[in-house]
Amino acid sequence: MNNQSILNNVNDLLINRKWKLEKQGTKYDVFTPPPDLDFEKSYKLFVYNKINNSDFESEIYEYLRIISQIYNEDIDDLNSIIVDDRQILTIHIDKEDIINGKPALPFFNKLINNSKELLQEVANFSVLQKQHYFDNTEESERYLNYCNFVKNEAGSLITKIQLPNKEEIKEGTLFENRIQGYQINKQLLDITNFINEDIIDSDNFEPTDDFLLQNKEYISVNVSEKLKKLYQETGYSDIEISLDGTQLNETSKTKDINKEKVDNLSTFSKTVKEKMKDISENEVSGKIIELKSKNVDSDQNTITVVGKIKNVESRIMLTLNSKQMKKATESFRDNKIIKMNAIFEKEKTYYRIKELRELSFL
Repeated sequence: MNNQSILNNVNDLLINRKWKLEKQGTKYDVFTPPPDLDFEKSYKLFVYNKINNSDFESEIYEYLRIISQIYNEDIDDLNSIIVDDRQILTIHIDKEDIINGKPALPFFNKLINNSKELLQEVANFSVLQKQHYFDNTEESERYLNYCNFVKNEAGSLITKIQLPNKEEIKEGTLFENRIQGYQINKQLLDITNFINEDIIDSDNFEPTDDFLLQNKEYISVNVSEKLKKLYQETGYSDIEISLDGTQLNETSKTKDINKEKVDNLSTFSKTVKEKMKDISENEVSGKIIELKSKNVDSDQNTITVVGKIKNVESRIMLTLNSKQMKKATESFRDNKIIKMNAIFEKEKTYYRIKELRELSFL
């Protein structure tokens, strides 16, 4: 990474931690500390900005040393974040009997394997945006190859993983945005927080259709299953998952975990599998292949449309009022496309409209 990017990362990290950029000089960027550090008012941090000078690298390392002392953070982690432009995922297991028993190597091997599986499923979900799927994507393999699993210190219950940050995991197209590493990393924290805050403590939780649709960006059966496995194979330990980078510092905590709470997650996943495969929110375009009406002036006219839902060509049945039916008849006659924005519910051989939000005759 070039020196300008390294300098930008230093400044981004300080600004994200509420340091104030007071002045940008010809030699130094001058920062004042946030109030919560309780430093003297006269304290200033001078960040060397002469990126073309030979001493820039040594000066940056000195800032990393200062920051590590201020925040009591590992200087190697800061080096990965600032110089290598990575993000750091930390998984901290807190269970007294494991600590006292000096955890054996198989425990850590399982933890690493569980972590890999969890990260891959989050990458799959970020790419597919489906609540349940069966195969790993090429992009999830690429994402995992960027991850560097750092060796645990002897006797430590902290596992650290260097994650990709700005690396492109999925190439963008005319219709789909590209996906970079940091977006997948953030989704892991978002999903974990959602499960810890909304699901784990809810006994026999039966989510409504609205709840599932409103939270669909956090709901993945595959990710939930891997989190459940992580909780189980760490002996229902308290787990703290932290994500650190130049522009974020977030933590998700799972406390007082037990079998009953993990069973809540299993129940939730089962319900999601049953419901989400049948309910989807889409904007669909298609052509009318059939019209049915006993009285065109009534509100009980039916049309059948062929369009793609979840990238699968499907038959959709829609009930129309008199005005809509007359327009549909013209579209059918002229072989024109209609567009629907709706919540669809799957029946055995077709979809029906659960809630029609917009109907356009093109």
